[in-house]
Amino acid sequence: MLSTSMPAPTRQDRLTTAQEFIAAGRLDEAEALLEAPVATSDPDTLNAKGTLALARQRIDLAFDLLAEAATCYPDHAGLAANLGIAHEMLGRLDEAVICLKRAAALAPRKQEIKLALAHALERRGDIAEARAIAEAVVQDEPGNARALLQLGTIDLALRDYSSAETTLLRALDLAPDDPDTLRNLSVLLLERGCFDEALNVAERAHLRSPLDIAGLAHLAYCRAATGLWAEAETTCRRLLASAPIHLGARQILARVMIANGQEDRAIAELTQFVRAHKSHPSATLALASVLQFVGRFDEALTLASHVAHTRPDDESARSLETTLALSLGRFPMPKPADLALATRILVPPATCALEFVALLRLLPRLASQQNVHVVAEPRYRAVLSGLAQQVIFDEPGSELSATPLQSLLSILSTDTENIADGIPYLRPEAELFAKWRASLATFARPLLGIVWEGGALGLSMEQVAAVLPQSGTPVSLMADARRHSMSRWSRPIDAGVHIECPADLIAVIANLDAVVGPDSFAIHIAGALGIPGVVLVPRGYPWYWAQAGGKPMWYPSFKVVVQERLGDWDAAINEGRQRLDALLRALALD
Repeated sequence: MLSTSMPAPTRQDRLTTAQEFIAAGRLDEAEALLEAPVATSDPDTLNAKGTLALARQRIDLAFDLLAEAATCYPDHAGLAANLGIAHEMLGRLDEAVICLKRAAALAPRKQEIKLALAHALERRGDIAEARAIAEAVVQDEPGNARALLQLGTIDLALRDYSSAETTLLRALDLAPDDPDTLRNLSVLLLERGCFDEALNVAERAHLRSPLDIAGLAHLAYCRAATGLWAEAETTCRRLLASAPIHLGARQILARVMIANGQEDRAIAELTQFVRAHKSHPSATLALASVLQFVGRFDEALTLASHVAHTRPDDESARSLETTLALSLGRFPMPKPADLALATRILVPPATCALEFVALLRLLPRLASQQNVHVVAEPRYRAVLSGLAQQVIFDEPGSELSATPLQSLLSILSTDTENIADGIPYLRPEAELFAKWRASLATFARPLLGIVWEGGALGLSMEQVAAVLPQSGTPVSLMADARRHSMSRWSRPIDAGVHIECPADLIAVIANLDAVVGPDSFAIHIAGALGIPGVVLVPRGYPWYWAQAGGKPMWYPSFKVVVQERLGDWDAAINEGRQRLDALLRALALD
């Protein structure tokens, strides 16, 4: 007769196993264990049941359970952490951070609580603090794949793509099939313009987690980005069958329909959805975003302003309202302020590089009146060093207040009359400028800088090439993987292979006669230098290409060509060719 001294499972064994099942997604098995006769008033049991309710997305039930339990057991770190997560899922980010900070203090060695805190801080916009926490966890546990994923995700939000790539690849080495890591790598590839590769990685992420809603939505986006319209629509409708109010899927579906020439139907369907969900301001903002996408800025602004008025604490509504107003050439109302108080300017870490260059013009105006200290990430400092008016760099410090760069639009009373004052506001380094001048001296003028993009709706190298005249020398400014497209076209000089930093880009562009291409970093640098050019933009163009009297307000040295129909660049290319010819004739006369 077989004999064993193994004891019967204890209550703690059941709870530990239940938590493991929840972490593995085996929710039914976890629920079966938690339904067994255990002490329901025990804080560990209550915490496990709260964790299960959160995993099942039963947020209200989870919050009620955790609120009562955390009140009864205020020093239980797990209950405090889960209550914070419940707050976060309900959109109460301030309360989430409070609870999670308390939980982290109660259990300082629990790294998963620190990562939950970092996630909540990131969502609240405290990205620098979130990154510091995630980085500290990685330093303590270099083999923690979840911590590496969190850090990589934050670097993505910060648009620090090099750091994000390094960190996410480390996470993937530790967990090769983790769908969240794969999805974030796919996002990174999209940001770098590697659309086919992004789709491949998104497909792999979906394979590893076919029921994941976020993964399915991202897969739909990737299919749309690569022009697989039918597949993207099928994916969206499949997702909406199981998650009917998923806004991301509805927005992607609307954009796919627009790309297929069904603009009126797309907007009508989304409008009907918004009317059925009036209590959800995010639905209204989703419709405003789609209207912005097709260039219907007035209608979009009306919707965004309504949400911003009825929900003054909604940061996304206020941000969209400001963006749309700028797209229509309307500047913020002046806010009288003592300029002496605006001596320390913050460049928010997540600022888009293109918006950053557009707004840089405000710093010389301020610096001409007083000393200006700027708090910015290293990647922004590289461009700031090229300002015609010097500023002083400061290290971030939470104890010192700073004025966001964007706020200077109202503080300096910016309007259509003075927005272009001070151009050029960037200047090349003398030594680099001379080096590039010598390198380009032997080539026939005009020297025409060119850039292009990828994706189904973008401008390819061949399309940009069709804008150029037969005379002169094209100079490619592409410094990423897309420069390899030149294997199909031997005419351009490959300047991008020698561009290692923003100072190089500024120096080479300062030596050119004109720059041509879609909205991009190089185009903005040219505009900031006062170099002429032609930019081709979609109907829903960004705010910094707003025009007054047919002339761009922010970059008057450029000619703006607006696409008439989404996905069709033929007419824009013909107009761009004519605009460039006229521009080059004018330069020759000068």
